[in-house]
Amino acid sequence: MMHLAVSEDDIAKAESLVARVGKDYADSAMFAVAKGDSAMVARLLAEARDSTGPGLVFNAVWQIGEWLEQPAIAEPFARAGVVRANAAPGDRSTRANMWLAENLIAQGRWTAADSAMVRAQASGDGWPRLARGITAALPFLAVPRPELEAIRADIAAWDPARDATAATSARTSSELLPSIRLYALGLLASRLGEPEAAARAAAQLETLPASDPLAGPARSLAATVRADMAVTGRRPAEAVTALAGVRGNVPLDLSGRSPFSEDFARFLRGEALLALGNDDEAMRWFENGFSGTQDASTFRGQVLLRLGDIYERKGERQKAIDAYARFVRIWAGCDTRLRPSLEDARARLARLTSEPRT
Repeated sequence: MMHLAVSEDDIAKAESLVARVGKDYADSAMFAVAKGDSAMVARLLAEARDSTGPGLVFNAVWQIGEWLEQPAIAEPFARAGVVRANAAPGDRSTRANMWLAENLIAQGRWTAADSAMVRAQASGDGWPRLARGITAALPFLAVPRPELEAIRADIAAWDPARDATAATSARTSSELLPSIRLYALGLLASRLGEPEAAARAAAQLETLPASDPLAGPARSLAATVRADMAVTGRRPAEAVTALAGVRGNVPLDLSGRSPFSEDFARFLRGEALLALGNDDEAMRWFENGFSGTQDASTFRGQVLLRLGDIYERKGERQKAIDAYARFVRIWAGCDTRLRPSLEDARARLARLTSEPRT
């Protein structure tokens, strides 16, 4: 309920709801940012550096970056959490660096995020290595080819059977990492313009027997690789066909784990529908497909940019203004090579806001 109130920009209602149980550190930080209380934000940031536990700090990062859509303001909290977590190396340090990387990717800042993922990778945990590959392959980050090739070579040479975290919880890393590795290699091959290598990775993902509980999710990953190849090759109808079976039928224990939450598949479906001229259906996917999902922050900026474009074409001026404004705020500090899309959105926003209301 509090999240809903915040998303509707009803901060007073959100505060009244949380007052029933009491504000924690993350709530206080979020409300300070929402109210523009810079003195309180500074005080809480100092506490993040000196005394507050990393868990609470990263809850604040989540609430500020995700709920308020203010990842740039959340970033100093994330960096403070990393410093605290690095004082106790191990799993906590790995997770802290990945939190920071996710915050930076939300802002369109691949270069800084990559450094955080490399630091996380040093722990020996296989997931940061694979997350780095999957993220680098996202088309809207436009990662330079030499970097993509180096990341692919690193993943190709890595053996998940030797992963240092091969036994965790009900669904072990040793079960998941081989499939995620193939998925990362497939996406990287697609981004590098190597369709045969991408198709081989997808085919390998499809070889699990139907009796294997991971068979369905692995096939969805394969479909996503094939759809990415099709969108890249300007064959949008083929992409829609490839994704026909990707409908969120994910085992409960995987539904909150990237990449099984299928965010990229939904994004690709929207892209393909746009390319086919089906604005209405694409709009429904972009409006409803990224609410509270595992990787929503990664895609939010680009989803908003596409929604702004759709709304503008449909003549829904205020919706277009809101979408472009949110995109500009989130991606204001994006990497230099990504700035053309930011400047274009700013120009569209300026034009729409200067037009007389009808």
